[in-house]
Amino acid sequence: MAERKTPQQRKEELEKKIEQLKAQKKAVQAQINKEKRALRTRRLIQNGALAEKYLGCEEILPEEFEKMLVKLVKIEQVKKLIEDNNKLKNHG
Repeated sequence: MAERKTPQQRKEELEKKIEQLKAQKKAVQAQINKEKRALRTRRLIQNGALAEKYLGCEEILPEEFEKMLVKLVKIEQVKKLIEDNNKLKNHG
């Protein structure tokens, strides 16, 4: 016949299960974060490649590229495009 567990034993088993579930949750969250970082890295690489392609900045240093971008985003038509894109992104 199975031995009955005391309330203290059941409590300890539950606490052990809780700790195991916390560890599993932490591992799953780490995997999610890793996937998000990989997607972000891929997107940054792709967007950087597109910037080089369309802005002709293959041979310039990042500091010079940033200066060029700062000038670009101050142009009214570019500002409007960015605003419109952000509205689409936030509502879509």
